[in-house]
Amino acid sequence: MTGAFNRVFLLKFDNGAEAAVHIPFPIVGNVGLSVASEVATMRYVQERWRGTAFKDAPLPPSVFAWSTSHDNPAGTPYIILEYSPGVRLLDRWPHIQRDDTAAALKSIGSLETALLLEQFSQNGSIYSAGDVPEELRRRPLYQGDDDSLEDFARQLAPQYKIGPTVDREWWRGPYGSIDADRGPWPDMQSMIRSAANFQLRALDTGAIDLASSKVRSTPSDIPLLRRMLHMCIRIAPFVVPSDPALTAPTLNHPDLSLTNLIVPPDGPATIRHSIDWQGATVSPFCMQVSLPPAVAYTADVIQLPRDGSEPSLPPDFDARTPEEQEHIRLHLRYANRHNWYVIFAYAVHAGRAAVWSLPHGSSLAGLVTCITRCVADGPVNLQRILIEFQRIWPAIAADQPGSTPCPIDFTPEEIASHDQEVQRWEEYERNVAQLCEEIGCQNDGSVHADDYEAAKVRMERLRDEWDEIVMKGPFPFFEGAYCYHLT
Repeated sequence: MTGAFNRVFLLKFDNGAEAAVHIPFPIVGNVGLSVASEVATMRYVQERWRGTAFKDAPLPPSVFAWSTSHDNPAGTPYIILEYSPGVRLLDRWPHIQRDDTAAALKSIGSLETALLLEQFSQNGSIYSAGDVPEELRRRPLYQGDDDSLEDFARQLAPQYKIGPTVDREWWRGPYGSIDADRGPWPDMQSMIRSAANFQLRALDTGAIDLASSKVRSTPSDIPLLRRMLHMCIRIAPFVVPSDPALTAPTLNHPDLSLTNLIVPPDGPATIRHSIDWQGATVSPFCMQVSLPPAVAYTADVIQLPRDGSEPSLPPDFDARTPEEQEHIRLHLRYANRHNWYVIFAYAVHAGRAAVWSLPHGSSLAGLVTCITRCVADGPVNLQRILIEFQRIWPAIAADQPGSTPCPIDFTPEEIASHDQEVQRWEEYERNVAQLCEEIGCQNDGSVHADDYEAAKVRMERLRDEWDEIVMKGPFPFFEGAYCYHLT
């Protein structure tokens, strides 16, 4: 099986034993660090919460063997893992109801609760102590002193340490060769500043070819990009919440999606294992508490009430066809799962509710990622966040001591121009999504091997019909085109 960042093989032995082998693609970035940290993170989570109050949380599979080097008989870095029998939660998600659904949601909640309640000493990624420099080995793993730690945590503290981040955004393609501070960082301010300086260095060195169709920024965007990155450096002390609990370094699974949760093929959908911990980071709490992709409802079939009340069927439901009604009922179940999980998250962890109630909570959560991708993805997303900060600056500054003038200075004309660009871009993305649906491919153009020839015929026909002016942008699939996974 092949995913975006790994090849996965199932090994079957003569004695009936089975194991899974993960071989990362080079596009992960620094593959050696990535493997070392993924192994350490899975082993840490296994050892830390097995046998505790969170023993029923869907822990990672056990790690049998690994290599961070190409200098081995396989000729590549790899991880050999315990095989997780069962099916992906994705395969059962449309069909399960009531108690079966509750079992899945409780499993996800149990894992997140265990992870998010523990505070580390720095922001970065987890490694075995022997895989980090001596200076980092001397630093504590957790916040607080040893006397405040549980026995399990106290025993693990010497074995694991925080080192540089393995978030792919800091290592992908030519970015991996840029001299940058990749952590560990003592606080969120340092992380924001490092991200901005990282992208400024990318512009200074010319490591990124802005004339390439693979990159969405153009040479004409450079002045705006530089200006915004310096804005990010200036606002770093002020946008960070004053409550230290909201920025404490915490661990979470990097992608709690339906494809990474393994459940039994029938019966209660209690999750057996959470897989694919590649790229896991210890990051500020406010960056780790977005709803897991497995439960976040993002479609527009059902409207999610802003007051937290239960979602309901649309007013014209009775006028719909039986097929449409069935589709709407399915989405109502998805929306209710989202709603239930929000209620659970509020009840279990007050800090999560506090982050979501921040006037800039959602923008703050995505700030570092938007900074690290602003050259590759173009300035629109970062500018959107900064304009939002500018709009609500009085509410942001109210959380800080003293009076702070807003360091973001977009003019009304610049904001209006940006709004027009956002509208154009959103229309283009809707057109691309419709194109993918007609072709029968994923948003990156991938299709199942059996569907390739038919999809290629449809794509070529639709390419001839595509009008760049009407569709607000170029046909998205061509050799050398922009791809999130490759830029």
